[in-house]
Amino acid sequence: MADTSTQPVGGAPFPPRPKAIATFLASDDFLPGCQTLLHSIKTHLVKAKDYPPETVVLLSSKLSNSASVKSQLQFFCDRIIIVDHIPILRNSTEDNSSHVQQWDENCGWTKLHCLVIKDVSHLLHIDDNETTKRVGLLAAAPDIFPPDKFNAGVMVLRPSKTVFDDMMNRIPNETSNRNSNQQLGQCKSYDGGDTGFLNAYYPTWYNSMPPYSRLSFGYNAQRFMHHCTFEKQPKYWNEAIADLSIIHFSSSPKPWEVLNGAGSGMELVEGSVVDKVRQCTTGALESLWQKSYEQSQQYYNRQVKKQHVRQSEKKPSSAKLDNSKPKTKLSPHQMVQRRYKELRKMGHSTSQAMEKARDEYGMNVEYDPCRAVGQMFGL
Repeated sequence: MADTSTQPVGGAPFPPRPKAIATFLASDDFLPGCQTLLHSIKTHLVKAKDYPPETVVLLSSKLSNSASVKSQLQFFCDRIIIVDHIPILRNSTEDNSSHVQQWDENCGWTKLHCLVIKDVSHLLHIDDNETTKRVGLLAAAPDIFPPDKFNAGVMVLRPSKTVFDDMMNRIPNETSNRNSNQQLGQCKSYDGGDTGFLNAYYPTWYNSMPPYSRLSFGYNAQRFMHHCTFEKQPKYWNEAIADLSIIHFSSSPKPWEVLNGAGSGMELVEGSVVDKVRQCTTGALESLWQKSYEQSQQYYNRQVKKQHVRQSEKKPSSAKLDNSKPKTKLSPHQMVQRRYKELRKMGHSTSQAMEKARDEYGMNVEYDPCRAVGQMFGL
């Protein structure tokens, strides 16, 4: 297979081919999304002999039931890594929280651990909701607004402990002195999350980074655009997006979040807003996701059954269990036969072996060894 890092796409070469595909799971609420993403990768990724990409899942240390989550992901990925939670801390001088509360509580900056995944030269990071000397960010797709910023949902990265450590020194926090932060080049986040921070850390993504650093929108096609344009003009989605590869279910609610009806608080919201929310869980893209999710669960159930079969095959059979029971007592003649065979293997002649065996068991009285041997063999 040709080296895709040198093949042009839209006049620009591809970024280096990732050796692994990674995603981050911050909460068990997103487990259905993570399973669906990983199964979709297994289903649609073109595999070649010289390109078996490893799939990696980073689990936040905040997960209280990580063992259960790992058991439900074991068939979907190659490696699961539990990483320390990196919280978003409020700055004493300004509010640096995001517009999504779940980001602050569950995600924080934890996804940045992708930069220190070991044994991987290049990796593709995809949110679970979806040869260069440079390290850190190599390529990303544009955000919806502003389009000269990239969205952190899909990124090609080259892991680097140096870059990770530098980022940890430049994330907003509540204890840092404002002046010292400016000297260190603190990166503010315009959305309070990782996308805003990473754009501040890589301010030249749009202007100065190599052409392959700017992936097309189809590699991170955000659902929000579909919701805003499809009803009035489907061509924005159907034709304007070239090579639709990854659908990012950005914005809330997620496809797996089902409205509970009474008691959910929706009865207090205007009808038009409720209709819009229901569209976010029952639209065309959501139906596509639901189909993919059902396929992932069918795959999971098949793998569980196969595992049970393998485990049952490893258990001792009933015949082997019978060996543990007391053996039936052998008759004197059977014991002589067994001892005779042992002596023959030790090099004794037929007559010597039979005589010695009968003598050991007290049966060597007035007998013809040759005849006894012949009788044993039916002669």
